[in-house]
Amino acid sequence: MKIREIMKPWTGKDQAENGISENSNVHNLKIDDIIWGSSLIEVTNDEGIKTGEVAKDLLLYLLKATDMWMLSNIMDNFQEAVIAIDMAGKVFYVNNAYSRVLGVSTHNVIGKQIQQIEPEAEILNVIETKIPIIKKNQYIKTLDKYVSVHIFPIEQDGELKAVASIFRDSTAVVKLGQEVENANEIAMSYRRQMEAQNELSRFKIIGNSPSFLKTVSQALTVAKTEASVLIKGENGVGKEEIAKVIYSHSDRKDRPMIMVNCAAIPESLIESELFGYEGGAFTGAKSGGKMGKFELANGGTLFLDEIGDMPLSMQSKLLRVLENREIEKIGRQKNIPVDIRLIAASNQPLEILIKEKKFRQDLYFRLNIVEIEVPSLRERIEDIGLLANYFLQKYNEKYGKSIVLSQEVLSFLYAYSWPGNVRELQNCMEYAGIMCFEDSFKLTHLPPHMKESLGLSVEKESEFKSENGTLKEAVEAFEKKVILSTISACGDNKSKAIQLLGLSRRTFYRKLKEYKIHCGEK
Repeated sequence: MKIREIMKPWTGKDQAENGISENSNVHNLKIDDIIWGSSLIEVTNDEGIKTGEVAKDLLLYLLKATDMWMLSNIMDNFQEAVIAIDMAGKVFYVNNAYSRVLGVSTHNVIGKQIQQIEPEAEILNVIETKIPIIKKNQYIKTLDKYVSVHIFPIEQDGELKAVASIFRDSTAVVKLGQEVENANEIAMSYRRQMEAQNELSRFKIIGNSPSFLKTVSQALTVAKTEASVLIKGENGVGKEEIAKVIYSHSDRKDRPMIMVNCAAIPESLIESELFGYEGGAFTGAKSGGKMGKFELANGGTLFLDEIGDMPLSMQSKLLRVLENREIEKIGRQKNIPVDIRLIAASNQPLEILIKEKKFRQDLYFRLNIVEIEVPSLRERIEDIGLLANYFLQKYNEKYGKSIVLSQEVLSFLYAYSWPGNVRELQNCMEYAGIMCFEDSFKLTHLPPHMKESLGLSVEKESEFKSENGTLKEAVEAFEKKVILSTISACGDNKSKAIQLLGLSRRTFYRKLKEYKIHCGEK
């Protein structure tokens, strides 16, 4: 390594006092330019011309002071940490910032092997490769910090002598960036929720729960693509409505959307239903033939509901259509090209059907480019009251009534398990709209299967008997059950339970005392 030592220019007085002539170019002095004598050093310029003389002892002192004191003082004022190791991996230099960033004392580092301080230190790799390393915001697990580092070899005369590393603590910058990213994500999430709520209003779909808004937001995102979508969820959760949201926001919204319920078509007819047939293709075929659902949906969207009920023989043909983008019409020799966007839905666990050899795995992956899960009504308890009131109002208008939900029924609705999901809730409200002739929808107006869940059974039109005794006792037993279920669903959060139950705080605590219910203090 060629050392070039730069010195501060001296005044004429300094030069005279230290035996250097006025022509000496000391501030550009190079070690290679010095001609060593017994007591004086002759200084020459780049062309070899003598420019002055310096006392040997004085020059050695200046070089030593510059190397050891001034250089160390300069580097100790760096904000960046500096460490240097020799070829054996022994640390021979660290500056103050190194101790500050890593939280270790200098005397605990100098003279130690770098492997003892940081076993997997990247500085060791440079000894082997001689290749510099530059990394930004590298996480050091042992310190729980991020650092940006520059590691480089130090060579002299072409031979590697040491390796140095300069790095700075970038933890604050990284965390600030993460905070900004989190803030942006929160803002984006809020915007997506607002978009989802606006679309729900437009389609008259009711829901404010985070889980349901997330589902709608995913539908809006994938709608802008041509990707196949698999919508999963229990019966009655609204998979068809989510499919309509995707379709209405796609580039194909001005072209047809054809819906097929695979479970409703007999196995013998499903091929002709999907692909159609030519006239005279088989006995009983229409003379003019028939267009299948794929042809009808050409240029638009095809929604295959209950895809898990499709026969295996038909699954292989569907896979071929999706891969080749053409259908083989019954009775036609030449295949027909089709351009469709496919949305499929299933209430069955397709992964289990694959293991049972009832559903093709290759078709599953072809359908499931984007998967959307529609939450059950049990998973969106916040929406139950909204949905119940919406449906009840709808059937009030249909049947010319003005029924309102009683508090006891609303409490029941929150506690009920809803195996039929939104569809069951809608049917419940229509039943009440038909069978209730009072102004208030009470427990006695529930559908029979719901009364049975309360321990009530129908004897006559309005007479009930209860396993718990009188109707009053049955209602009290049910009320306790509802309160317990709601508190449990809210994670012992009393404030949320009070809101869902529609009770005043005073009434809520009176009920707790009356039924001897104990829960947390939230």
